[in-house]
Amino acid sequence: MGSCNGVFRSLDAETGKVRWETSVRDQAAKQYFFHGDVFLAPDRIVATADVDTKTGAEAGMHAFDRNTGRHLWKYSAGRGVLGAVMGAGDRVFAYTATGDLVALNIGSGTAEWTYPVKARAWESPGVLDGRVFGGSNDGSVYAFDGRTGRVLWQQKLGASVATSIRATASDLYVASADGTVYRLAPTSGEIRASINVDPVLKPISAPLVTPEAVLVLLADNEVNYRAVVSLDPSLARVRWRQAAPDRWTTSRVFATPRTVVVGSPSGEVTAYCARDGAVAWSHKVASAPVRSIGGTEERLLVGTPQGSLYAIRPPTSCK
Repeated sequence: MGSCNGVFRSLDAETGKVRWETSVRDQAAKQYFFHGDVFLAPDRIVATADVDTKTGAEAGMHAFDRNTGRHLWKYSAGRGVLGAVMGAGDRVFAYTATGDLVALNIGSGTAEWTYPVKARAWESPGVLDGRVFGGSNDGSVYAFDGRTGRVLWQQKLGASVATSIRATASDLYVASADGTVYRLAPTSGEIRASINVDPVLKPISAPLVTPEAVLVLLADNEVNYRAVVSLDPSLARVRWRQAAPDRWTTSRVFATPRTVVVGSPSGEVTAYCARDGAVAWSHKVASAPVRSIGGTEERLLVGTPQGSLYAIRPPTSCK
C-alpha cells in the first residue's frame, strides 16, 4: 500500500506488521500521492503516483521488488499518474495526468509507446488478449495493439467516456457521462448492449464485473458518491440499486462473492448483499472518513486519510 508522503509499504496481512517500506518522494514535493490501484507481477509491484507540480516536482510510475521493497525504476510523467495501472505480459499501461495512454516495459520502466487518448486522468484502461482499450473525453473507445500502439478500432459513444474500462473474456464494460453503461465486443468495438442507469447522477470510477453482476458507482456533479447500481451482465436489466444515506467516500466499490462494501464520511463501513442489495452489516472504524476498502471475504482492510489501516473480520450474513 502507498501513502500520501511518498512511502510505499508491504504489510503482513495477519498482523499488520510492516515487512518493508520504501520512500520515493521527490524532495521538492511536500506531499507525494499514491492514489491508484497497483499491478502485481510475480517479482515486482508497479504503482502510480501524482504530485502538485507547483513545487516543480515530478511523479509517474514506480516499480518495487515484491520481497524486499527495493526501488527498481521510476517513469516520470509531469504531475504523474492518478489512476490504476494495468498490466499484461511484459507491459504495464496507464493514463497520465494529461490524459495520454502510456505503455511501459515492466522490466526497465521505459516507454514503448504513447497515445494522446485524452482520457480522464483518474481512470484506467482495459487490457485483454494483447489489446489495450482506452476511453476518451471525445466520446470514443479505442482498441490498441498492446505491442505497437497501433489503433485497431474506434467506437463512438453518445457522450464522453466517464469511467475506466473493464474487460472480461467476452465483453468490455464502460460508461459515458450521459449515464449510459455499454457492453462492447472486444474484437470489433460493436455495441452489444447499453442501459441508461440515471438521468442525473453520472457513472464514475471503474465498473466492477463479477460473474453475476456489473456494479457501477454513481456520483453527482460535485463528485459525491451517491448510489451504487447492480446490473445484469447482459445489461438487460437493473438487478438492484442502493442510495447512500448521505454520501460515500470510497471511490471504488469493493465486492466479495456475497457482499458489496462501501465506506462513509463518518467511518461507517457498510456491506450490502450482492444478490439483492439488502443491508448485510455495518461497522464503524475509529477514524474517518473511510477512503479505501480491500482484502478478502474473510478479512477486509479499511484505510483512512489519517493514516490508519484496519483489518475487519466481517460476519457471514448473506447467502
